[in-house]
Amino acid sequence: MHHANPTATKSKRRPLGFMLLALLSAFFVLFSACSPGNDDDAAVSMDAPADDMAAPESAMATDDSGGPVSEQAADEESALARPEPVELSEDSGLAVPTALTPADLGRDIIYRATIEVQADDVAAANREAVAIVQGLGGIVFSQSTRTEPRPRTEITFKVLPGDFSTALERLAGVGKLIDQVISSDDVTEIIVDLESRIITAEASVTRLRKFLEEATQLEDVAQLERELLDRETTLERLRGQLRTLSDQVDLATITLTITQSPTVLPDTGIRVTAWVSEDAQDPCLGVQNITVEPDASVYLCLEVENTGTSALTDVDVSTRNLRLNLDNFRPVQGNFNRIEANELMAAVLELPIEEGRLAGRVATRGLPIELEVLATPVDFDGTALDEVWGESVVWVQVDTDDALPGFGDSVSDGASGVVAVFSVVLIVVGVLLPFLPIIAALAALIWWIRSRRNRKAESPPPAS
Repeated sequence: MHHANPTATKSKRRPLGFMLLALLSAFFVLFSACSPGNDDDAAVSMDAPADDMAAPESAMATDDSGGPVSEQAADEESALARPEPVELSEDSGLAVPTALTPADLGRDIIYRATIEVQADDVAAANREAVAIVQGLGGIVFSQSTRTEPRPRTEITFKVLPGDFSTALERLAGVGKLIDQVISSDDVTEIIVDLESRIITAEASVTRLRKFLEEATQLEDVAQLERELLDRETTLERLRGQLRTLSDQVDLATITLTITQSPTVLPDTGIRVTAWVSEDAQDPCLGVQNITVEPDASVYLCLEVENTGTSALTDVDVSTRNLRLNLDNFRPVQGNFNRIEANELMAAVLELPIEEGRLAGRVATRGLPIELEVLATPVDFDGTALDEVWGESVVWVQVDTDDALPGFGDSVSDGASGVVAVFSVVLIVVGVLLPFLPIIAALAALIWWIRSRRNRKAESPPPAS
């Protein structure tokens, strides 16, 4: 009787679902090998040949004295130079960061920024900026302040890189932002290189110290001490560079410059114009040079225009060469108390001419009337500003009378002539009065000389 092979029978009875399950398992294995989660392993495998190539070189390395270094020592130095991987736990809070920081990127980055703002009160803006940075846990690294000729302060802050953006945003609000420059430097490779060189330098210093302890010859000792001094100096310089870079990475630098806002003075201005006319109805339509009769009246029109943007107050009018009663100015438009921006004030003054004289001055040859106007501008809040000033000149000439003078005019002219002559005599006497003693002495000397000559001439000649 023929018996079938049980194993073959069992394999034939193997269900088709089992085969599908095997295929799916193989597919998942291949998918896991190609998934992003294995990138680190791939990177390690790519870096491994470099380490393997470096291993023989380390094994054949030599010390500073030229002797070979053991493979074990080289491996120890390589292990010290290679940073250990850092594992993040699920509770570290960095799994889903809200914003990228240098720590999140795994890079060593130096952040710097300069900000320039203008403020009306530099001191108040300075205090506000310091309070903002201190509120973020930062520090004032340096500060420079001046008050003349224009207030200015420059402050250097140090803040954590995570607070860098917040500090910039808040500091730009202490005044009007004028300029802002932000820069960053990636110094990761530099720091890694410095750390590696420091490890190598430390190992070199340690070996030299050991050789120095074992040296017996004086020349060897002197040479080893010189080399040890050079290596220690190099080591300290490398450590200093690393500390400087690490400090710049750990704390971002912000330099804030606050200057005084430029003071824009209100626009002020005044225009003064004078007119003279014989027409009392509208003297402001007159002229600036007029000829009138000896007993006429003229009307002086003064126009003051505010050409600025600030109101003019306390408008004061004066004359240089005449004594006029300016209180008699009659405003016909506006008033002397206040002239608003771009408005005009006009006033009229009557000036009588009596016997060819205006305000006691003879006007037959033309008489100028010089008017000066002084006003005080005020700001929108009533603050008094620098005074403004303007002037204008008109001429009045009295027409001369060609008729023969009368008796009264002759007597007046004769009396005026006598008074003029007497005035001249008085002036001459006044000038010579201080010299009268000298003149008297000179006259006495001349009289004495002449008298002596006369006596000599009258005396008889001596007998022979």
